[in-house]
Amino acid sequence: MKKFLAVLLLTIMVVTAQKAQAAFEDTYWGVRALGMGGAFTAVANDANAPLYNIAGIANCGQREVTLMGSRLFAGLDGVEISANYLGAVYPISEEWGAVSFAWSSLGTPALARYDTFNLGYARKLNDITGIDIDIVNLSAGLNIKYLRQEINFDEEDNDLSNSKGAVTGDIGLLATFENGLRVGFSSKYLTSPDIGYEEKDSVSNMNVLGIGYFSELLPYVNIPTFTADLDLIFIDGETKFRIGLESYILDDKLGIRLGGREEAFDIGFGYEFTFLNDSTLAIDYAFELPFEIEESYGSHFIALSFRF
Repeated sequence: MKKFLAVLLLTIMVVTAQKAQAAFEDTYWGVRALGMGGAFTAVANDANAPLYNIAGIANCGQREVTLMGSRLFAGLDGVEISANYLGAVYPISEEWGAVSFAWSSLGTPALARYDTFNLGYARKLNDITGIDIDIVNLSAGLNIKYLRQEINFDEEDNDLSNSKGAVTGDIGLLATFENGLRVGFSSKYLTSPDIGYEEKDSVSNMNVLGIGYFSELLPYVNIPTFTADLDLIFIDGETKFRIGLESYILDDKLGIRLGGREEAFDIGFGYEFTFLNDSTLAIDYAFELPFEIEESYGSHFIALSFRF
């Protein structure tokens, strides 16, 4: 039993550097967003939006499905951790907004697994506020989330349930200004749900403020289709940050990304294939190098996204 708990604790510490509830608070999903260091709150314009800022799905002009697989902290002996993500956005209309579904999973075989299921809705607010959409595009959204953690206890603890779930929600706001400025806000895990087994283990409410900028051609340096985002994360009385940059070159087909946060440095790229019916297939890759885990030579993420 002690050996099992030691391995489990090591795995959880590697994944979260904190306790089990942090497996839901940290972000290991969405390859495009990860390539930008996880700074995506003021961008949030694709099928990764349900996890970063649900308001962003209102700005998705096409139906989109994305599927991600990964290998985390490669090189650590005896530790096999993966993160998977499935996201889908379905725009209904300008009047009725958009709906989304997302599933994210973080785990290690035969030890522990953490799943989040999201059902989201968002719409633009300009018709309600009376603000000209050409001046600022406003949107808001709501996510209903179901969190589930599962731990495979050994025979000594077979009287314990090996899974625990809880329901909570997110809200999001996004403003995109005519001059390229973007401001996003997301409040996640609104009810601070308890997903502990014998002791309370609440997922803390997390508030994220994102400030971004977009330019079709960045002045002076002439970087095409340029996006920048800075996320400030407020949680448990602490403030964390994430920063990311992105540019598309080769007729907006090849995306190049760079980002970082306190714990890691990220790079990424992606390529989009366009078909005759205006649908696109994007292949994205991101690499993350952790600062505090010297034995690991990084995490690898790859995703396929289809817009139609």
